[in-house]
Amino acid sequence: MKIIDLLKKDAIALNVSLTDKEEAIDKLISLHEKAGNLADKAAILAREAQGSTAIGEGIAVPHAKSDSVKTPGLSAITVPNGVDYGAPDSKPSDILFMIAAPVDGDLHLEILSRLMVMLMEPEFCASLRGAKTTDEFLSIIDKKEAEKYPEEPKAEVPKKEGYRILAVTACPT
Repeated sequence: MKIIDLLKKDAIALNVSLTDKEEAIDKLISLHEKAGNLADKAAILAREAQGSTAIGEGIAVPHAKSDSVKTPGLSAITVPNGVDYGAPDSKPSDILFMIAAPVDGDLHLEILSRLMVMLMEPEFCASLRGAKTTDEFLSIIDKKEAEKYPEEPKAEVPKKEGYRILAVTACPT
């Protein structure tokens, strides 16, 4: 699933003025509620209580899997002066994405992975920070996602015998 399919205009707020982490979470949750994605914020708050979801370099990606998710989605805000989100590098977070995912499946991991691959590029982050409109913000994401994840032709993949397992985790849940 593409990020652009999960992030709607109603769930984006640019140049928001915030005073603390709790206010940032409330804003992101309210955007999810406005977009019709989320019915309850308890799972997000419970996940944040386990440890900060700030990545560093001005980025935070709060997320949770919950039964209160009506529709999987993302919300996003930019905060020009940043907000202390408990980042490992102690820098304030000024780009925040919140992932709301249903309990079944691993959609949140797929989206988190895609987001992080793109957010590792300083130029991409600078473009997001400088976006003037939600359309521009979405366009920046769409362009980078198309570059990083071009549509691949659907070829028949030969079946292989045996198992292939890759497990990478850093999330306390």
